[in-house]
Amino acid sequence: MIIGPIQAHEREVLLGLAVSTGLFTAEDAEALLGGVLDSLAAGELPEGHTAVACREFQDGPVIGWSYYAPDAYSEGVWNVWWIGVRPGHHGGGVGQAILSNIERDAAALGARVIVIETSDQEALARARNFYLKRGYEVRGRIPDFYAEGDSKVIFSRSLAGAA
Repeated sequence: MIIGPIQAHEREVLLGLAVSTGLFTAEDAEALLGGVLDSLAAGELPEGHTAVACREFQDGPVIGWSYYAPDAYSEGVWNVWWIGVRPGHHGGGVGQAILSNIERDAAALGARVIVIETSDQEALARARNFYLKRGYEVRGRIPDFYAEGDSKVIFSRSLAGAA
């Protein structure tokens, strides 16, 4: 797997990947991710904010992508805002490759903790199990955060001693 910077011309492909997961409508993907992609392409995101694409081979189609950044209000904490993998590639190591890349990149830039937030909805059970298997622990839950009956689940992992 090859992980590298996203390209400005891939905006629609990346939003389409988000929609293909079944977790977002086109409108939700645009609202949640479109502005980030636009700001990234314009070079307007703060230092350390990173979006990367995963491909099976050089110049191949995007099969996964992520967006992550240092937390502006803490020392050495990085937030993973998005990891998305094309459904046909679930279980094939794409998410693991992306998350490992995030951890290596963040650690090289001084990260000591990675934080990931997600929903407690059944559609995200696979993602929550993935984080648990990768050594992340549930650190909190905020009931009715995203909507009535849709709680936020907060995961974190210390990078101290991580391989």
